[in-house]
Amino acid sequence: MNKADLPLPLDYSYLYEISDDDRDFIKDMLATVVKNTPGNIEEIIAAQTKKSWTEVARLVHKLKPSLLLLNIEMVSTHIRNLESNAKKQTDLDLLKTQIAELKEFCDLIVSEIKKDIEADAY
Repeated sequence: MNKADLPLPLDYSYLYEISDDDRDFIKDMLATVVKNTPGNIEEIIAAQTKKSWTEVARLVHKLKPSLLLLNIEMVSTHIRNLESNAKKQTDLDLLKTQIAELKEFCDLIVSEIKKDIEADAY
């Protein structure tokens, strides 16, 4: 998987559905994703560096709701698999790659959300 696989533009239909079309709420949710995601990813990478798989699982679990709100199936599947592998401490060789891919996804998602907020295109 790579950044090119991520569907763009992002689809915010789920956010509209759960918010009853409240654009202020949606903008706040998107701003929260932009604000918190980079730090969450850095914490995950730091825990992975320490091979603290329980901490990786906890941090991925903490990040998961923000990404699931965006309703991107590929990212949802990826983060669920990553959390499961970290929690069960299985496929440890794969975890480093999964975390790097998650960072790529999140970097692109945050970048796109910033553009959408700036252009009022959400």
